[in-house]
Amino acid sequence: MITLEHGGTSENAEHQDICFCPLHGLLDTISKKWALMIIAVIGNHGSAGFNELKRQLCNVSSKTLSNTLKDLEEHGLVYRQVVDQTPPVVRYYLTVSGWELRELLIPLLAWVMKNGGHADERCPIHFNAKNVS
Repeated sequence: MITLEHGGTSENAEHQDICFCPLHGLLDTISKKWALMIIAVIGNHGSAGFNELKRQLCNVSSKTLSNTLKDLEEHGLVYRQVVDQTPPVVRYYLTVSGWELRELLIPLLAWVMKNGGHADERCPIHFNAKNVS
């Protein structure tokens, strides 16, 4: 456990104990190479099919994409919907938690840019901030 201080001075600081243990499984999932990019693509478009994600992500293998989507689904960040038609169509959507995580990523990306990160001009994936709920 660690103690975080919020507020300006130590005299009026509010202390809050936060246990990092619940992050273990979830952090493992979202720290995988493609996970946050998948969340970005689905969030930018509202939903995405498997092949759409594969095209947007360019270098991801089908196996890696499939495994990462399963992990995101197991952790409640993405849900999979099968549309009953011939042939069946599968769409992926962000859950409420997925949208919340996506919203939290935008300030994190801004912080990274401020602290030495740089944009790759060839990057096909950008956060579309106007779609943040």
